[in-house]
Amino acid sequence: MTAQPSRRTYAITLFCVLLVCYGYFMPKWADWGANSRADLVYAVGDKGVLYIDDYHDNTGDKAFFEGHYYTDKSIGPSLVALPFYLMFKAVAALPPVQHFIESGSSLGAFSDTLNPDGQGIRPEAVYQGLALTFMTFFAMAVPSALLGVVVFLFAARFAHKEGYAFLLALAYGLGTMAFPYSNALYQHQMAAFGAFVGFFLLWRVIYEQASRRWLWLVGLLFGLATITEYPVVPFLGFIFLWAALKLPDRLALYRVVLGAIPLGLIFAAYNYAIFRTPLPVGYEYSTNWQGEHQTGFMSLTLPTLDRLYGLTFSPVRGLFLMSPFLLLAFPGCLWLWRERRDQHGTAVVIALVVIGFLAYNAASVMWWGGFTVGPRYLVPMLPFLALPVVFALNHLLPKLWGKVLTDVLIAVSFVSVWVMTVGGQGWPPVDVWPTTFERMNAHSPLLDYSLPLFLQGDIARNYGIVLGLRGFLSLIPLLAAVAALLLLLPRLLTRRPQRAPQLQKAAGGLD
Repeated sequence: MTAQPSRRTYAITLFCVLLVCYGYFMPKWADWGANSRADLVYAVGDKGVLYIDDYHDNTGDKAFFEGHYYTDKSIGPSLVALPFYLMFKAVAALPPVQHFIESGSSLGAFSDTLNPDGQGIRPEAVYQGLALTFMTFFAMAVPSALLGVVVFLFAARFAHKEGYAFLLALAYGLGTMAFPYSNALYQHQMAAFGAFVGFFLLWRVIYEQASRRWLWLVGLLFGLATITEYPVVPFLGFIFLWAALKLPDRLALYRVVLGAIPLGLIFAAYNYAIFRTPLPVGYEYSTNWQGEHQTGFMSLTLPTLDRLYGLTFSPVRGLFLMSPFLLLAFPGCLWLWRERRDQHGTAVVIALVVIGFLAYNAASVMWWGGFTVGPRYLVPMLPFLALPVVFALNHLLPKLWGKVLTDVLIAVSFVSVWVMTVGGQGWPPVDVWPTTFERMNAHSPLLDYSLPLFLQGDIARNYGIVLGLRGFLSLIPLLAAVAALLLLLPRLLTRRPQRAPQLQKAAGGLD
């Protein structure tokens, strides 16, 4: 009899698959958002200063204040990446690595991915490319893979079969915007990690009587989410209020508050040292997009139906066109409400987070997020939206038609997300800001930009290219690694029950 994989086996396999997929592709160069955050890391790690005067030429996402350039971004990703950059500096100082950087040798077919009008492979570009790749992997890919595991562990509490939760976590990790932003030095996945993992730990303390010492970690995670993506703060407030209503000993939540304070103080001190205020005002001094930032309240007006359509079903940024399996969250929420009366509070929190994120972004004049895969500002919402899908899988997967429907929705999600992520060397652009209903339907980043590049074999930089493989061939090592992990790792981790020799002998005597 074949032993079924344990929850631990599923979790380890999932972590390894996600980490390999996230880490196989290198961060995109000439990426203003990532470069701006990396510049702060270089400034602190190399010179011990907060201004980025010596690095700012690689980004347009910057602020200028009292004679110096600064990143206009939140500091969470830079703060997490800093120790890994210091580790990279030590590695880069080793003679073999230093020789590799200076010579630019052994880069395989890497030159095929460079801009023909650029300056080619230069030592400083190789250094920064390797530094960004190294610190992004540890600061972003590893936490993102852990977040996928937490999605699995949370969903497994409600799944009829743990394989359903595993499928959901794979779909979330590789079939949504979580994939492209899990190896980019952006705020989105880090905020998702802090908010959702903190929510899960709170849920365990409330419903599974987990140790209240976890509340200290919840505070740290919520603090990280706060200094990483400011708009999550109201939704963290919803979660905290829910916990205060559900936890018998509300005073225990002081641990959450105290746990969040250290990062909050660092954040306030950073802002005060730069802008003479503890508040995050970097966008007020941005060198670009001042028209957008000064519209309404920090680019926020009232939500509009046009923008809501743009975020959900438009060709230019429609979340549910890109990842249609997420539509299963809506019937999933209904089944969650009907079948688990003890989880009504959980359902309300999920609904508030999802509705709140959609309303907030529908109120922004920059709702489309620039050059991006999907409506990237919704990324921190995705694990909350994905969780109820497990209830839909409970009902659909036992039926043939339901299994076919689920497979089709997940397959379409995988294909669209992967094509937009790995087709070409940059984020899919928008030539005209989609500010009207007509413009939202006039351009499809998938069909008009990413798919043609993908079909031409223009594949995002990856380690297969470093090995000398070109185009689609560069994906073969990744496919082989994922197949090996899915096929072999569960067998290695699953311990088949072995009967003791005496029991085997006794059993034989009964035949």
